[in-house]
Amino acid sequence: MLLGGPAVFLGLLEGVLALCGVGYPTSFFIEGERPGLLTTNIHFGWHYQQETLAEPQPCLLPADKPEGAIRIFVLGESAAMGTPDPSFGFVRILELMLRRHFPDRRVEIVNAAMRGINSHVIKDIAKECTRLDPDLFVLYIGNNELNGLYAPKTSVSFFGRHPALIPLFHFAKQTRTGQLLRRMVGANPEARQSHKRARDTRFFLEHRTAMDDPDRGHVYRNFRVNLERICRHALEAGPGVILSTISVNLRDCPPLGSLHRPDLTPLQKQQWQQLHREGIRLETAGNTLTARSCYQKALAIDDHYAETHFRAAGCQLRAGELDAAKRHFILARDWDALPFRADSRINTIIREVADQLSREGPELPDRSIRLVAVDQILGESEPCADGIPGEEFFYEHVHLRFPGDYQVASAMLPAIVEGLRQRGMTGVEVAEIPALEECARELAFTTWDEVNTAAAMVQLTTRPPFTGQLDHAQRQAAAEKAIAAVTDHIDDRFINQVLQEYREAIEARPDDWILKYNLGTFLHQLERPAEAAIYFEHVVETLPDFAPFRVLLGYALGKAGRTDPAIHQFREALRRDRRDKAAREGLEWARKLKQAGR
Repeated sequence: MLLGGPAVFLGLLEGVLALCGVGYPTSFFIEGERPGLLTTNIHFGWHYQQETLAEPQPCLLPADKPEGAIRIFVLGESAAMGTPDPSFGFVRILELMLRRHFPDRRVEIVNAAMRGINSHVIKDIAKECTRLDPDLFVLYIGNNELNGLYAPKTSVSFFGRHPALIPLFHFAKQTRTGQLLRRMVGANPEARQSHKRARDTRFFLEHRTAMDDPDRGHVYRNFRVNLERICRHALEAGPGVILSTISVNLRDCPPLGSLHRPDLTPLQKQQWQQLHREGIRLETAGNTLTARSCYQKALAIDDHYAETHFRAAGCQLRAGELDAAKRHFILARDWDALPFRADSRINTIIREVADQLSREGPELPDRSIRLVAVDQILGESEPCADGIPGEEFFYEHVHLRFPGDYQVASAMLPAIVEGLRQRGMTGVEVAEIPALEECARELAFTTWDEVNTAAAMVQLTTRPPFTGQLDHAQRQAAAEKAIAAVTDHIDDRFINQVLQEYREAIEARPDDWILKYNLGTFLHQLERPAEAAIYFEHVVETLPDFAPFRVLLGYALGKAGRTDPAIHQFREALRRDRRDKAAREGLEWARKLKQAGR
């Protein structure tokens, strides 16, 4: 009775706010403007994220799965989404491969991954996906557990220690009342953008967490619980689950942060410093073997310091001691005090959950769980000559280059095909897996896109915490030089070759809106707005709900001298999202163009 009054009041308040149009939808999928189709919700992350404004990958999905279609949901964070450009991530490559195996079926691989989230959010996305008649889930999860939502030393780490409160916390923020209160006090992500604390070197120094820090235990416990819930919920709903371990850059990504053993005595620290400095001096002089000995002695005093493990691993690698080098590269990753990479414990939990659930449910062969050891498979692949994954697969710490995405897709493909066949979906007996070059051609991963994606990651690594890494300046200079080697020689022949590759890909896949979006973007960068507008119009026609695409079209139309259609697109963008700052600025720009008679 005591709770009845407040509950009724809040219910009425929610109704009034809904009638007044206050708030935004909080589900991952929302009804699209085209009847019978769902799309992703641009505001989905707002009630989870504190300062960022990450968005799901736009998609179109029939609410009712077409007869005979294959529907697979990929769940994960930025590496699964395909950062820096989902157009070329392993989700897209898997789609190409599966169409070879099932040429007579419609293949829907839905990229339900998202930058900046972790398992606390993914389990909510998974629940929504189970209601959309999936055949399989593919889970590539684990990079953000130790640095994302409810991780140690964050503003909401309290909930990580008391996870039973998390659902209530999420529910409160999802309500229209909660959204209004957050907006009034400036606590929603949109408002926080203007006054968030700069993530400078000092910020990251304050957020370092050692591998043996007790707070990491809460993270591992929560990850196991969330992962089990995601898998169990999926299996109970019917589809099979492909659960993957996480591969990260071991060889070419120095630790982002290092911490000493807390119990070092002053004398031990002095001895460690002398050995560490001497090791660096010898290594710089090319005396690898003696440097390695110094590092080993330093590690005997303090085996917590991640950078020492990394330096020792480098010496061992140059000496041809591959097993020892790999062991210390792994320890450098695991002791990294800024754990932006899934560590050994995360992958162990993934393996344990897969093993546990596979033993629990042998009586449900069509609802099986399969483990794909991507970390092991990439290390054993032909491009990885020393067995230690590095820059041949990764841009920086976890985000995959196109060859890395290709290897991940190739590693997952057999388990996915077998999972589908167990569900009665038979394809061709033997399908030829498209080669890396063929996938690049079909997705129009041109030289220009290769440079663009690399440049995006180089821009990322100009900022902390990457600036604190060992040899950061040298790696940054080398990456910038490689980009300049292409961009400094762009001529008409280069441009025409890229355009030809785009057009051939579009001719082969005319319904692929992503190809048209990428070509429109390239033409826009070439300052050929009239041509760009043609392709952006196709994209907007396919995805009318997504305001940012209308903003792009508006700018292309305005620059092409079509100010009235440009104004219309900016207005349409604002009608769909009245908070869209880019649309407001674009509308003002287009009106000024019209007033100037242009």
